[in-house]
Amino acid sequence: MTTLQGTDALPLHLGAVSTAASLLRATGTAVLDLDTAPADAELEAVVRVATAVSGMPMATINLLDAASQVQLASQGFDRLVTPRAESLCDRALRVGGVFHSADLQTDPRFTDSPWVDGRRDRVRGYAMVPLQLSDALVGTLCVQSREVHQLEDGQLQRLADLGRVVVALLERHRHSQETAELARASEAARVELAAAHAELSAARAFDTALLESLPVAVAAVDAEGRITAFNRVSRLWHGSDGDPTLTPQDLPQRYDLRTVDGDPLPPDEVPLIRLLREGRLEDVQITIAPDGLPSRLVSCSGDAVRDAAGGLLGAVVTMVDVTAQRELEAQLRTAALHDPLTGLPNRSLLVDRLQLGLATAGRSGSPLAVLYCDLDGFKAVNDGWGHSAGDAVLVEAAGRLSAAVRPGDTVARIGGDEFVLVCPDVDGPVAAGLLAARVTDALTEPLNSGPGTTHAVGISVGFALSAPGATPETLLTAADEAMYRVKESRRSDR
Repeated sequence: MTTLQGTDALPLHLGAVSTAASLLRATGTAVLDLDTAPADAELEAVVRVATAVSGMPMATINLLDAASQVQLASQGFDRLVTPRAESLCDRALRVGGVFHSADLQTDPRFTDSPWVDGRRDRVRGYAMVPLQLSDALVGTLCVQSREVHQLEDGQLQRLADLGRVVVALLERHRHSQETAELARASEAARVELAAAHAELSAARAFDTALLESLPVAVAAVDAEGRITAFNRVSRLWHGSDGDPTLTPQDLPQRYDLRTVDGDPLPPDEVPLIRLLREGRLEDVQITIAPDGLPSRLVSCSGDAVRDAAGGLLGAVVTMVDVTAQRELEAQLRTAALHDPLTGLPNRSLLVDRLQLGLATAGRSGSPLAVLYCDLDGFKAVNDGWGHSAGDAVLVEAAGRLSAAVRPGDTVARIGGDEFVLVCPDVDGPVAAGLLAARVTDALTEPLNSGPGTTHAVGISVGFALSAPGATPETLLTAADEAMYRVKESRRSDR
């Protein structure tokens, strides 16, 4: 989201939270003393995990009083102090419970919000978890997207779990303040301090349990690049636990890390090590390929972790398995560019190959030949034997055409029983005529549509050669016209 200008929305940097604390105290009684708010790294880690769990690019942890909303941590845009009456969280809280909308722009309760109608932004996908500290509602954890985004029930449950982590962090912080005051007041404060430490341990245990239950892999290193955290999914994908004795140089070989092309990953390209150097990464893809386990393409995002003074403490990365997603994308690309029956390039890919061939011919000066082919007698196969027989004949014809051309030539099916061949580096009309004759000979023998069933199907071939100024359309038209001249001449010879 863009940072607002003016007095009604102020950029907030958590290194100086006194701005937010002063605003809350001026407008009401703050539940927490924000001058010593929980460490940035803890809350920033939560919002990073929230974006990974939800798949939405933006997440915030907000504190609310009667008049204002203060963002303690954010992922995807600058932190702000805004009027509560304008906030999406305030409207969502009125609905009650954990709130989710795949598209706020279709929800009449939100369409006039400045964060939805374009005055501030154009938020669409949105989810909010209320943060209840003791008996008081103190804020929200929310994720949002400028695109329509539907969350599953499991994702909403994980967001609710993260909300409990935030509450535990805030509660731990509040108890630390209380025990410090009691320690200065009386001997009994030491008992309170021990209880606070017990709660702190419980909160850390809950954080650990949550980390183990996340459906994404999470790993962390210290400032020296040695592993300090490796959750259950990380262990499952890598086939082993995190080894704190390993140096950064050991990580690629120990955990079988590779590039997206399958090459060994250089140690300085390991995402956790890059984070120590670069500070932040988004959607860096690597392959995890442990021996005996499935190879996974994973998308890595994360941040370096620093203390309040800016000192480097380490780095945290989340890894999402995108193997199936990338395979589906490849299948869709193939389906969009290939004929589903024969597997040959379709018209779209043919035009792309023609454009590339013409550009190459323009540089080399060697003509490009286009052969337009139409099967003779194919209609009789469809009419007499049915479309399944026709499909079998087309598949065998495609195979024979592909076998008849040279390596590097393209055979495409552009519809029905029409095929087009793109042949670069053809040395004039004589060479093109020889190619056409070879294609014609390839269909001399009858084509099969099933065991013992053959069909005498011939082929008419016309060709055109590229010249300066030729385009895919002019070449296809010229070759098509030449093919019809061949077909007409055969009819007249009968």
